[in-house]
Amino acid sequence: MGLAEKLLEVKRSEPGLPCGIGKLLTELKGEDKEALELIFSTRSKSGTISNRQIHRILLDEGYEVAFASISLHRRQQCRCYTSRDKAVKDN
Repeated sequence: MGLAEKLLEVKRSEPGLPCGIGKLLTELKGEDKEALELIFSTRSKSGTISNRQIHRILLDEGYEVAFASISLHRRQQCRCYTSRDKAVKDN
């Protein structure tokens, strides 16, 4: 079986909730949660805190979060948002 056939036949995984950042946001309380929500409410661009900086701060604070989770969540392309979009389409 060739690559193309394998890719066409592979069972697709369903999105799940939440991503690493979504999970962290449900666990945080108070000003820590508010600060992180504020950061993730804006897209990464020049003059804002970078995804790399967010990742370093979270690691320094003892939170084990993958860099990819930060990037995907900030762009609203993570499981938190893809599942939400899927739920809206299914109804």
